[in-house]
Amino acid sequence: MNKANAVTMARIALVPVFVWLVYEGSTATAIAAFVVFLVASASDSLDGYLARKYKLVTRMGQFLDPTADKLLVGSALYVLVDTRDFPLWAAIVIAVRELAVQILRTQIVRAGRDLPASGGGKLKTVLQISMVSWWLLPWPDHNPVHWVLLAAAVIVTITSGVRYFRKMERAAEVPS
Repeated sequence: MNKANAVTMARIALVPVFVWLVYEGSTATAIAAFVVFLVASASDSLDGYLARKYKLVTRMGQFLDPTADKLLVGSALYVLVDTRDFPLWAAIVIAVRELAVQILRTQIVRAGRDLPASGGGKLKTVLQISMVSWWLLPWPDHNPVHWVLLAAAVIVTITSGVRYFRKMERAAEVPS
């Protein structure tokens, strides 16, 4: 396993730590969960940087990296719905998009092709991480920023998902 993939695996290993911290329930562990979430999220940039700089891009890494992102964001959505009054409908919209794109990505990789992250996909990730981070903090009440970040994340999540599927639809129409 190369360095980039090791960073991705470390991000996956942080998911249960993050969940455990959220469910501990104190303000201190809520802040710790927020920090773990940010560290795990930042490692996404690190593994990509290492893979590009040292030419460590692998099919395994191309599959594991978005899988790690989805595990982290998915677990965060679960705990937010369960502990912070996060709207279930929004978590379902985000989860369905993530699952659909992951299935698409798996099919494409199995066929020997690539589905690299798009600009919209990267923006979606940044907005989801920002939104989740904000919701993770132990605010006494939801404020307007909660709802603005939620709306932005959901809109870009849907839009980028539709674009992935349209791109693949167009690619399938081109004779090879």
